[in-house]
Amino acid sequence: MFRIGTSWVRGIVGEGLTSEIAVRFGCAFGSWADGDTVVLGMDSRNSSPMLKSAVISGLMYAGCRIMELDLCSTPLVSFAVRELGAS
Repeated sequence: MFRIGTSWVRGIVGEGLTSEIAVRFGCAFGSWADGDTVVLGMDSRNSSPMLKSAVISGLMYAGCRIMELDLCSTPLVSFAVRELGAS
């Protein structure tokens, strides 16, 4: 099981939260963003690089441009979204 919140998707990696779910989420968000620039950051968990790659795949499939911030806080991602006028 996983749930979607204000700062992304939450769940136990490998159980409810899989790379397939992350790709699908990326596709869905990318479709909503209509090919706009999307800002993407990650935290320091071991699963973050895998999930980040999966989300990028979905976003790219949807035609989005991706601004990768890598390891950063959620407030920094929010700031970058506002400053860049991103989705």
